[in-house]
Amino acid sequence: MTRMITTSSMARRAALALLLGLVVGCTSIPAKSASSGAGDEEAVRALEAARGEALLRADVDALSDMIADDFVEVSRFGLARTKADNMRDIASGDLRLLTVKCEDMTVRLYGDVAVLVAVADNTGTFRGVPFSGRIRYTRVFVRRNDRWQAVAMQQTMLQQ
Repeated sequence: MTRMITTSSMARRAALALLLGLVVGCTSIPAKSASSGAGDEEAVRALEAARGEALLRADVDALSDMIADDFVEVSRFGLARTKADNMRDIASGDLRLLTVKCEDMTVRLYGDVAVLVAVADNTGTFRGVPFSGRIRYTRVFVRRNDRWQAVAMQQTMLQQ
C-alpha cells in the first residue's frame, strides 16, 4: 500500500522535527569522556544535565543563562535558529517537553572551548502536536567569565 504525504503533512513533520532538535538537553549523562580536563568536562556535563531539567520545567530564565546571546542552531533541515527563536517557543508554551533523555555522550576540551556530542531521545508537543525521535547532536560551549555557555548546535536525525 502506498502512502501519500500531503504538503501540509510534510510541513508539519518538518516543523516538529525542527523543534525536536531545539529541545535537546540531557537529564541522564553517562560517565563516558574523551579528554583529560576532568573538572571542566564535568562542568559541561552538569550544564547539559541542567539544560535538560530546565527544558522539562520550561524555565526560560535558567535556559537563557546557559545559552550565549550569539547562539546559533543548525537544524537537521539546515535552518538556522537563534537563542531568541528557541526562548520564544518555550516561553509561549508552544513547545512542551515531556521527556528528555541522553546517551553516548562525549566531551572534548580545547582550551576555553568544549565540544559535546551525544544522542538525544526526547518527547513532547509543539502547538499540541506530539513529537518524538532520536537525533545525534553536537553542541559547542565557550568559557566566558569563568562559566560555560552554549554558542552553537548542529543536529542529525537518526534512522530508526
